[in-house]
Amino acid sequence: MRLDRMNSCHSLQGCSASGGIRAMNEEKLAKEFQDFAMQAAEFSRRVSDRNPDGESSRSRLAESNLEIARTIFGKWCIEIFVILYNLGPVGFEDLRRRLGVISPRVLSQKLKTMESGRLVRRTLIDSRPPGVRYSLTEKGVTVARLGTPVFLFLNLDKQPA
Repeated sequence: MRLDRMNSCHSLQGCSASGGIRAMNEEKLAKEFQDFAMQAAEFSRRVSDRNPDGESSRSRLAESNLEIARTIFGKWCIEIFVILYNLGPVGFEDLRRRLGVISPRVLSQKLKTMESGRLVRRTLIDSRPPGVRYSLTEKGVTVARLGTPVFLFLNLDKQPA
C-alpha cells in the first residue's frame, strides 16, 4: 500500500522538493516539530476552552476523545484512511483487495462506522451492475492532513543519515 501523501513534506516549512526531509538540519527540524506541537496544543486549548463547564466538561471531552480514538485508530481504519487519501474514490472490492485479508463483512462495518462519523462518503454509481465508490469527506481529508505531521515526526529517527 502506498503512503505517498501521508509521507509528503510539502506542507512543512523548510522542506524542499529536491532534498526533502533528509536535507534539513536535524536540530532545526526537531525545533520546527516542537514549535508546531506547541502551536497545536495552544489551538487545542483555545478550542476546548470554548465550553466553560470546567472539570466535568474536560472529563466528558476525555471520554469522547477516547471513543473517537478507538474508532479512528481501530483495526483497519488507518489503512482505509491511507488508501482513500492516496487513491481517492475506490470501489468496495478494490478497497478490499488493497487491504488484504479483511472480510467483506468487517470492511462494510468499518466503512459504515467511518461514514456515520462523516469521515467517509459512499456514492452510488448508476451502472450495470450498480456500483459504489468510497472517498474521504472534507472532514476525513482534514483528519488525514492533521495526521501527516504525526507520521512525519514518528518517522524522523527512521530516516537514513
